[in-house]
Order: sequence, then C-alpha cells, then structure tokens
Amino acid sequence: MQDTQAPIPHPPSYQPDKKRTRWWIPVSIIGGIILIPAIMFAIFAAFIVGIFAGLESGDTEVKPLTTATVLVVDLSGGLPEYVVTAPFSLGDGPKGPTLFETLDAIERAGTDPNIKGIYIRNGGAGMGMAKLTEVRDALLAFKKSKKFIYAFIDNGTKSQYYLATVADSIFMPQEGLLEFNAFGASAPFMKGLFDKVGVSWHVEQFEEYKSAAETMSRENWSQPAKEEVRALIEQRQTMFTNAVATSRNIPASKVTALLSRGLYVPDSLLAHGLIDGFARELEVKERIQKRLDPTTKDEHPKLESISINRYLDASDDPTINAEKTIAIVYASGAISDGVNKNPLDPSGIYSKTLIKQLRAAADDDDIEAIVLRIDSPGGSAYASDEIWAVINEIRKNKPVIASMSDVAASGGYYIAMACDTIVTHPATITGSIGVIMAIPNFAGTASKIGVTVDTVSMGASANFMNPLMPLGDADKAQLRTLGAGIYKRFVSKVAASRKKDFEATRLLARGRVWTGEAALQAGLADVSGGIRTAIAVAKKRIGLTEDVKVDIVSYPKSEDGLQALLSMLNLDNDEESTTEALATAAFRKIRGTEPALESVYNRVPVGLRQQVSYSIMLADVAAQDRVLMALPMIYPME
Repeated sequence: MQDTQAPIPHPPSYQPDKKRTRWWIPVSIIGGIILIPAIMFAIFAAFIVGIFAGLESGDTEVKPLTTATVLVVDLSGGLPEYVVTAPFSLGDGPKGPTLFETLDAIERAGTDPNIKGIYIRNGGAGMGMAKLTEVRDALLAFKKSKKFIYAFIDNGTKSQYYLATVADSIFMPQEGLLEFNAFGASAPFMKGLFDKVGVSWHVEQFEEYKSAAETMSRENWSQPAKEEVRALIEQRQTMFTNAVATSRNIPASKVTALLSRGLYVPDSLLAHGLIDGFARELEVKERIQKRLDPTTKDEHPKLESISINRYLDASDDPTINAEKTIAIVYASGAISDGVNKNPLDPSGIYSKTLIKQLRAAADDDDIEAIVLRIDSPGGSAYASDEIWAVINEIRKNKPVIASMSDVAASGGYYIAMACDTIVTHPATITGSIGVIMAIPNFAGTASKIGVTVDTVSMGASANFMNPLMPLGDADKAQLRTLGAGIYKRFVSKVAASRKKDFEATRLLARGRVWTGEAALQAGLADVSGGIRTAIAVAKKRIGLTEDVKVDIVSYPKSEDGLQALLSMLNLDNDEESTTEALATAAFRKIRGTEPALESVYNRVPVGLRQQVSYSIMLADVAAQDRVLMALPMIYPME
C-alpha cells in the first residue's frame, strides 16, 4: 500500500544551505581527546586519594589509657629526624617514631600517672651515637620518676645494648647473641680496582685531613686520616664503656677487657653481669604485667602497652595553648643543588627546597625563632653557600639556632656557622672544614681497550678536564687555584662567624673532623646538647624561660594523601618533572620487586652498606658539582 501522507512543509524562513559543515564532529573528537584523559585521571586520583585516606586512617581510634600502662620504646624502624609521607611509599623509607617524638613521649611518660614503666624491646642498630645518647639521657631522666624500665634483646648490637643499659633489668633468650666487641672503623679502598681498569684520580684536598677521596686514590688511609678516625672511635668506646660500667656496676677496666673478647652468648653475658636473666620476649611481657597487676589469676596475662606514636595521640599535649611558636627546620642528608624531584625519596638536602622551607618559617609571623636541625656530612660547595647566604639573611629578623645531630660536618658545618648559635652534642661528628676535588680520568681505560682520541681545538684550554685525556700540569695548577680560592673563603667565613683570626681558624680547619665535644673546646660551637637544648636556647633568645611551653612546628611539613599525590605528579610547583623516574619507582614498590644484586647488598653488614652508600652519594653529588665539602667517611656506632 502506497503512503500518500503529504510531507511536512518547511518553515517560511527556511533556506537550504548546501555548504553546511559538521563542525561539531572534530570539536567533539578534540574535546574527547582532552576531556576523557582528564576524567580518567580524576577518577584515578580519587581512587588513589581514597587509598591514602584508608592507609593513613587505618585503625585511628585512640583508646584511652588504662591506669596501668607500659610505654614501648621500639626503634626497629630507625630513629629518623623527620618522616614525610610520600605517595606509594607502602612502608618504605623511615618509619618513625622520630627522634623528637621519642624524646617527647618519654618526657610525657615520666609525669603521666597512667604510665607505670617503659619496655625497651628493639632498635638502635646502625644509628649514630649522638641520637642514641639523646634517647638514653631521656630514659635516665625518666628513671628519676621512680618508674621501672625493662629491656629485652634477642640478637643485639652494641647500639641496642647501649640503650638497654638504662634498664632495671635486661633479659635475653638463651639462644640469643650480643655483638659486644671493641669499636673500630673500616672502609674499602678501590685504587687497585681502578688501576686494573685504567682509571686514575687527580685529587686536590685542602688540607691534609680532607681525606674523602682516599678510598678512591689510595690503598689505605693516610696518617692524618687515621689520626682523626682514631679520635672518634676512642671517644665512642669511652662513652660506651663508661655507660656500661656505671649502669651495670662493673669496673670500666673489666668492660674494656670484655669488649676485646667480642661476640657473646647469654650464658657468658649473665656470668659477667651484663644481663639479669634468661627469658623469651613473651615471658618478659608476662613478668611486667604481673608486676603491674599482682592479683591477676591469669597464668599468661597480656601486657597493657602502648607504642610511642599511639601514646602521643592518646596523651595530653603539654604545648596546647602555648603562646609562642618555634619552628624546627630539618636538614638531613647529603647537600645537593636544586630541588628534590622525587617525592618517593624525601631524603637529602636540596638547596632550593631547604631555602623554601626556611623562608616559609621566616615569613610566618607566628613563628618567633627557628631551630635548624642538621644531620649532614656535607656535599656540594655551591649548594652549601646558597643555603648559608639565606640563613644570614633570615637571622637579621629572627634568631636561627643550629642543632647538630649525629653529623654536621664540612658542608653541614658550613650552613651551621651561618646561625646565631651552634648547639652540638658531645658525640656529634663535625668540623671537616675543607674542600676536596676528585677528578677521574679514563685515558688509561681507553688505552686498554684500544680507543684513541683525536682533537681539534681553538686553544690550550679546549680540552680542560676532558676525561679521555690525561691532565696536564697547567690543568692541575688551574684546579689547585680554583680549590684554594674556595677553601680560603670557607675558612674566612668560619673565622668571621667564630670571631677568630684567619690563621688560627685555618689550624682548626685543614679538613679535620672533630667530635662535638672537641669542637666546643676549640670554639667551633657555642653550647653542648641535643635538640631539646637547642629549643631551650631558642626560648632564651625570644625572652622565655626554659620551663615555658612552646608550640613546635616542623619543616618539611607532612602531607595528606591529596597533597602527596600532587607532589608526586609535580602539580604543586613549576619545577621540572621527573615523571618517568616516579613511575618506575612506584611500579617497583607496588610489585615488590627486589633485584638479585640489591638482595645481596641488603645482607651486607650495616656499617659496610652505609660506607658504600656514602661513596655512591659522593659520586652522585660530584657529577653535578666538581667541588665538594664532604666528610671523609661516615662513622656508625657499630
């Protein structure tokens, strides 16, 4: 059947347009290309932030303290100066609690009627003597409250035992071990390896004690290097020996003799009075709980305990309603130029990043004073000078107090000397006022593998520091002149800061490493003490007495999940992004992969790992800055 329905007429204004285009099609495609990834990213970001929120919140319910609780001091996660949550960290990096949190918790516990005692269960391995001693001193102060301290060690190091000596009772399982050996230091020297592959090193050091490159250019330590290393380990052994002798009521001469024998099993430790008994950890906890509740009928009572982080959340903060605020700006790690472009690894001092934090504290009207907490072996000379200049600018308006941690040497001392007052712990490693230039040359390597080099140049300087051509006498002289100028300016700034003449300061410099105790005696520091002492000095500078409570704000500030994600994707600043590096690091963390070489490396003794890591760090900084202000080596307590 044929459809006879008449067509609908067009409106009178309608005019056919034969040239009409479908412009909306390409616009839609382009819009889709732009919007769909943006929408997908928004969904992904929301998902990640949700994960962060879940990870950060976890079981956030803070349970009220019972009237008989034990504070657990567990340093197995390290004793970092600060912890900043980074995206995709998934448990990597410093865990905390931080040094300041640990000291704060122990101090609060001393006056808290709900805390009856402290249980030291772990930690200390590979840590520096200064931080460990600060914690130990805080525990000794806690004991004045007449509350108990118990300690448990299974397989321990000297660091762990040093901390445990404050305890009323120390327990170990009979199958445990304790590395009770004399103090010493060792470092791998790689000249033989470099000779085999044809690499030679030209080293300019100012002066004889500035021995950072000896591990690359020599087969052993020079006499000046041995002299400064011996002074440091002698101090540490003396501190350890005196602590054990006093706490365990053993003659110091006997402790020294026992250290010479080395590794100990619990039977010998008990016989020599170094521990109080054999017990597994569960048995120690049950013993403590029965002391807290002698009336318990439970044969295996559960210990009422709380971790440091939980305790800080559950206890009253004595700084609430404080009228004054002091900032602690943390400067930890090797000193490099620029910004930290990898939020997955927040360690290290990056000059522009630290300067930004210092200026933020300086510009905050609520902050009355700044404590610069330094834990650094140095690094880039140029970056150190950048930081030095900004500190000098800031201190014109606000007091800046330097607080030296385990290490504040070379570049670390350079930035400290810009502050109004330098507070150093007796066990701090500091000084190393000097400059070093270590230039590798691969001409021998090229020759060994049959590579020749030809050049076309417009002058004698065209091939200066060409790594494939041997350094000439003129090149060496030029390097010497460059390093000498930097060293002279370093010494001059120290002299001006410490109000000494140049020659007297140079005699204290020469690259020599000093203990904090010796540096104080030599006039390179002003006050002996730790982070708490530095805060007390800052209080005095702003007209407060030591007992007045102040609010403490820290830089770098911790980030929430969203801010951490923005930092990772570099959306919160205008610096160059390192997306590929971030993605690779995040992928490895998520997969949990560990290359075989890394697996082997992680099983090397902690002291040697630290030395290797430090050498790699120096090489990394040297790739950007040929002139270094760096510590010769690191000196772990072990």
